[in-house]
Amino acid sequence: MEFEASIILCTINEIENLPRLVEKIENVAKFNYQLVFVDDGSTDGTREYIIEYTKKHNNAKYVFNESKKSTLIAHYMGIQNADSKFIIIMDADLQHPPEKINEIYENLRKGYDIVIASRYLNDEAKAKRDPTRGLISRVAEALAVFTLKNAKKTTDPLSGYFGFKSDLKLEINEKWRGYKILLYILSSNPTAKVHDISYKFQEREYGESKVAKGLQFIRVYLTELILVKRIEIRAKKR
Repeated sequence: MEFEASIILCTINEIENLPRLVEKIENVAKFNYQLVFVDDGSTDGTREYIIEYTKKHNNAKYVFNESKKSTLIAHYMGIQNADSKFIIIMDADLQHPPEKINEIYENLRKGYDIVIASRYLNDEAKAKRDPTRGLISRVAEALAVFTLKNAKKTTDPLSGYFGFKSDLKLEINEKWRGYKILLYILSSNPTAKVHDISYKFQEREYGESKVAKGLQFIRVYLTELILVKRIEIRAKKR
């Protein structure tokens, strides 16, 4: 079966959210899609749900890791296992409205290389957020824009909700740690045509965020920026 786009869903203990998200995708998607699940050692029934779902649906596959990978590597593994011309990355915790996948897909069909759902494009995207998390996000975004030339192509370089053409270059070492694969895609493809669409970010109703906090987040993120800057420099020389 040929798929028009692959949707990557990375999970760690998301049994309260994942079935609801998959059902919403089934109800709203207007294109032929593939689901690629990447699970990092869930113990709450998420894996059992994924196994049963893939048995019943020929448009789904999964990758199971026995220990937690970084968000960066989990997304990379999903991309490596995708079978479509276009790839859409989104969270599995219902913070990214699935209704926007059609807009992402249609803009990729129009010829854009990367289509980013932005939390900051216009007033439509404004939403209440945890103040601390919101501050950390904006500071991290400012650092990305200051450090990386290609991050200036979008209003939300740290978005976790975006689509791109699967034939774009992507330089990643599987030993690396990190959070934002979009930075790697932007930096690896300096001539890519980038387009933003607006969406309203929602705080999760169930479960807890798996992203590290505090000093660990700062340490990993700053290391990530250094790696991505080196990728950007190499890509410019190609």
